[in-house]
Amino acid sequence: MLIGFAKSGWAQPLGGQRVFSFLNLPTHARVAALGGQVATAIRPDAAYFLNNPALADSLRQNELTISLMPYLAAAKYYTLHYGLPVKTKGMWAVGMQYLSYGQMPLTDPLGNTLGTFSANDYALGLTHARTEGNFSLGATVKMVGSAIETYSAFGILADLGGVWRHPSGNLTFGLTARNFGYLIKNFGPTDANLPFDLQAGVTLKPRYAPFRLTITAHHLQRFDISYNDPNLNVRFDLNGNPIPQTLSPVEKAARHLSAGVEFLISPNVHLMAGYNHQKRQEGRLTTGGGLAGISLGASVQVRAFQLTYARFAAAPTAGTSQLSLRVDLERIMQ
Repeated sequence: MLIGFAKSGWAQPLGGQRVFSFLNLPTHARVAALGGQVATAIRPDAAYFLNNPALADSLRQNELTISLMPYLAAAKYYTLHYGLPVKTKGMWAVGMQYLSYGQMPLTDPLGNTLGTFSANDYALGLTHARTEGNFSLGATVKMVGSAIETYSAFGILADLGGVWRHPSGNLTFGLTARNFGYLIKNFGPTDANLPFDLQAGVTLKPRYAPFRLTITAHHLQRFDISYNDPNLNVRFDLNGNPIPQTLSPVEKAARHLSAGVEFLISPNVHLMAGYNHQKRQEGRLTTGGGLAGISLGASVQVRAFQLTYARFAAAPTAGTSQLSLRVDLERIMQ
């Protein structure tokens, strides 16, 4: 139904003007530790339904997860996820994403200070998921907004997802379409692209192996998602024009992939590592890469509480951390 909207995000390119890019940030520390993109999981955390709404079917009622990420400079990124205590078929949940850029100086064209202003992005969504046999389906509807001083943008977006679980083995396939919908208001008179992302993933645990492997393919709606900065070209033709970098089809396909492994040290202690090839290659454009695209994490469960920490880098000098706390309020109230 939303496909025909003039400002829909079904087939928008990655380049150009975009809004609501914060929706691509990891929604949970486990997601960040496993490469930043997760479309499926064998034992999903409470926050996984923000990546694939079908995974909300395994969410507990009154299960709360809060995540914090110190982003770039003074910016801070928060997420909240909660399983609603609604006694109906399927599972209902609410999720929130909030990115605050802090206070910034407001100046006139001459550089005179006039005060300060703030900027923030936010998304508030309602998710429903239902399981029939080995299949789970889910949908999220969310209000998304962005504000910079007196300028603002607002839209109604949705996510759709499905998951298939092997009836006896530790194998799960997932497919999700994220962030499509309608941009009601933009910062200016021009249209902008929504951060639509079509993802597919698989999670498996080999029998007797002490680890789980997750592989995710993202931005499947467009084959070439490589970024070519003309300012970084070092080759020129006979007329002095820069020659764009060319990539092989194999490299273009690899840019869609991220992978993560979770080591099951014990039932309550897990270690994680991830790799995102697109972020790795983009981080190598200027300084060789460093740790760009590589992520690490750990998770500890103690009764009704689970604490997860991740450290990752999207660029050689732009590393950050994410901390997530899950609380099973139902278990505490018993």
